[in-house]
Amino acid sequence: MNATVHFQARAQQRAITPGMTEVILNLGRSNGKGDLVLTGRRDLKQEIQSKKEELRILEKMLAHGGVGIAVINDTLITCFHRHKKFKRSRTRNQ
Repeated sequence: MNATVHFQARAQQRAITPGMTEVILNLGRSNGKGDLVLTGRRDLKQEIQSKKEELRILEKMLAHGGVGIAVINDTLITCFHRHKKFKRSRTRNQ
């Protein structure tokens, strides 16, 4: 998305970073006319909760040394912890 010189100046004056701009565009809701994208406190709090849950899950996966899932044709076959090095023979699936 293109940003005008005016937008860039106002963003700098108001300490709105490019990262914040991305969050606003991704999370925000459009007003009735479609000319504004707004994020409120409730939206931001919900996103923070979601990210905290995602971080908790990632930390749990890291504690197990990583995890893996075997998938064939959109079917989940099995799952496992990556505490050991996973080796696969090269003759399979060729």
